[in-house]
Amino acid sequence: MTKRTIHYTAFNIRIHPHKPASYVDLFHKLFDIKKQIKIRGEQYGIITEIENLVEGKPLDGLVGKVAKYTKIEIDKWFDIEKLAPAEESDTKKILIPDNLRPNFSSFNFIFYPKNHYLIIEIKDRHGSISPKTLETYFRRLLDSKEIESEFNKVELTLVPKVDQFDKMLSFRKLELLEITLRRPNTDALDDLQDEVLARLNEQNAEEEIVTLKAQNGLSIEANQKTIELGRIAAINGEVKSEGYNEMGVKVKESTKEHPLSDSGSYNTKEKTTRDLLVEMSVKIINKIKKITKP
Repeated sequence: MTKRTIHYTAFNIRIHPHKPASYVDLFHKLFDIKKQIKIRGEQYGIITEIENLVEGKPLDGLVGKVAKYTKIEIDKWFDIEKLAPAEESDTKKILIPDNLRPNFSSFNFIFYPKNHYLIIEIKDRHGSISPKTLETYFRRLLDSKEIESEFNKVELTLVPKVDQFDKMLSFRKLELLEITLRRPNTDALDDLQDEVLARLNEQNAEEEIVTLKAQNGLSIEANQKTIELGRIAAINGEVKSEGYNEMGVKVKESTKEHPLSDSGSYNTKEKTTRDLLVEMSVKIINKIKKITKP
């Protein structure tokens, strides 16, 4: 029996105006444009696959792969034996086909058009990629002119750890709380989320920032509405805080800097990586729901 472990993170993706079928169109467009996105140094990413989780039922989920690879910009070569620049006669012997890229690794994802959560692998036995690197990849891809021209601004939030917002409220002394609210999903909104969306839309605003600064020598004591706004922002924007922890050390925190990470294991003779992805996606989405409604 071979047991393997895979790690995952999650994103909340939102488009306006909102229709589940529009999300299906969005992801097929992301694949069709075959856009290579520079994510770090010589590392690039691209979506290599997209298909329905259930045949003929795209609204039940889409599965695909993001590939990470190195794009080599060939200029001057170095001879490690001679410890000197390589001679032109030597470099002419080096032939790398234009369509091939080294240092390849691939990460499976699943996207649910009805709730707009994307769950994606970040580490397995073949390679790893950080949640922040994936955030850079998806943000640059979604901001491309091919996507914006058809879908307008696409909102993307890297989902934080489930308890991160609560930890930020638990500072021994909380001096600053900054809540950035971006337009939330339009389905299954509670009254407060609906109020936030209506207020932003009414004023043609993409985001609203609520800032609380403590009175001199005192600590912020967030009321219930502020806490609820913070929970909405945790998965539809960002929350920042400043203050002092239990050790009396000055600290600054942000929900963006503590992304959700979860892992699952499977027996290769009993399950596939897709089986585990689907299983873990349900588990992770249930955890995400606890951020807004603990």
